[in-house]
Amino acid sequence: MDHKEYLVYCATGIRGAAATQIMINLGFKNVQNMAGGITAWIQDGYAIVVPTTTGSLTTTESTTTATTTSTQSENGLQLQVSLNATSLASGEPLQINVSEYNTLPTNNNIAATNWGVNGLTIGACPNLNELPFGVAVFQGYYNAQNISQGTPLELFAAVPCALLIRLITGYDFLPNSSNAAIMPGGDLASPTPMSTTETVNRIYTKVFQLTPWASGIYTAVARDEWGALEFLYFNVN
Repeated sequence: MDHKEYLVYCATGIRGAAATQIMINLGFKNVQNMAGGITAWIQDGYAIVVPTTTGSLTTTESTTTATTTSTQSENGLQLQVSLNATSLASGEPLQINVSEYNTLPTNNNIAATNWGVNGLTIGACPNLNELPFGVAVFQGYYNAQNISQGTPLELFAAVPCALLIRLITGYDFLPNSSNAAIMPGGDLASPTPMSTTETVNRIYTKVFQLTPWASGIYTAVARDEWGALEFLYFNVN
């Protein structure tokens, strides 16, 4: 008989709860899910343990370990999101990496959709964004159930934006690739990378003044045109 005790955790506790139930169904007796996941653990100020380069364990109050996630979107596309760190000092930059990846071994021609999510964008001029996804950062802990109640932070300075809005009818992805021709008029011989890295050093207030990150937990959100939605979390010390 297995007398071991198992503690299951994930980023937020949701997938950990599902994994815990699977283990119970398989006959494991002493299994518990860590409510809120590692995000809540960091938010509550508990220490975490990370491996050193020698393979030993070091206890620390924060970690710069990158975090990444992905989710299946429409017709073989995959939304991939990563952060450069799970914990930042107030003056450190946050890097949000987002890409749309075609998992199919063939060309993938998919129609664009008319989408809009409050605060999700790439760059200061969303009407010029050719990429089929957007990002936002919220102060506090949010998930799919309460994200509509949050107010996104101003990540980009206000700049004059062109009035031109490019009509995009679809994307033709290369096989197993994040490169695609933007339709109409795109050419697969010179595709556009469907990926970006947004570096945020400070956030902007309503009077467009830079201000450092405040201490606490933050939620980074990415969504693509076809409904794939991902949440990643980081802590500012």
